[in-house]
Amino acid sequence: MTSLRSRLPPTNALVTFEAVARHLSFTQAARELGVSQAATSRQVRLLEDHLGVVLLDRAKKRVRLTAAGEQLLQAVAMGLGHIAGVADGLRQERRGRALTVAASLAFSAFWLMPRLPSFHAANPALELRLSTSDSEADWYADDVDVAVVFGPPEVTGWYSERLFGDQVVAVCRPDYFGARALPRAVAELPEESLLQIESPYISWISWPDWFARNGVTLSRDPRGPRFNNYTIAIQAALDGQGLALGWRRLIAPLVRDGRLIQLTAASVTPDDEYALLIPDRSGEDRRVRAFRRWI
Repeated sequence: MTSLRSRLPPTNALVTFEAVARHLSFTQAARELGVSQAATSRQVRLLEDHLGVVLLDRAKKRVRLTAAGEQLLQAVAMGLGHIAGVADGLRQERRGRALTVAASLAFSAFWLMPRLPSFHAANPALELRLSTSDSEADWYADDVDVAVVFGPPEVTGWYSERLFGDQVVAVCRPDYFGARALPRAVAELPEESLLQIESPYISWISWPDWFARNGVTLSRDPRGPRFNNYTIAIQAALDGQGLALGWRRLIAPLVRDGRLIQLTAASVTPDDEYALLIPDRSGEDRRVRAFRRWI
């Protein structure tokens, strides 16, 4: 099959011809293209020689299109105009498309949201779209440019970079114990209302896990409300409904503001860590590079 390139006239000659034919003037076309009038004339002559037809009537110092020139101008204007329009659209789409960042509901609410003002201050021209979900399938969706996940599996076609680890501690509202003295040891906590999270993630730390890794064996199952969402469980703790297991990276602003307090010095360090995942297709995206530098 004959290649398109071998069938087309020289591209520069076509662009020059379109300008001359539109202005019906070599001088104005040369000024528009930023070249000399002689160069413009040479390009049109090259195109005529390539096609074997006369495109412009140069009689009496006036430029007029021949029938062949009219035919070619229509085709060139349509073709180049369409290409220019598509190119403008692609450039505009690239400039205007927001950076899609995927993360869990908890990480989005507690870690990302308080820090977004600093991201926008550092990247005022970059629009960010936050895609929050606790479903791993949503983290790796086709429209995701970058994901922040905890304990990510190896994912084909994605680059993974460690961000930071975390620690899990027992927290509650400052006035939860009322007039009672705050507990000083882990062994004093099992009888309290323990806010429990039913999570499908193997990296999640449950109350029985947390107690066991702090040397306390439970004599019965923990009592207290159950949730399938960490964000709601923390909200329940803020409402004074019980004790929660707080991930320090996530609840730091709540502790700093005095809305939650840590009970005892005991903690558990999960085996997994937070990581930044970037699909191979986004590796050279300047917006992704900006987010990576920031985080």
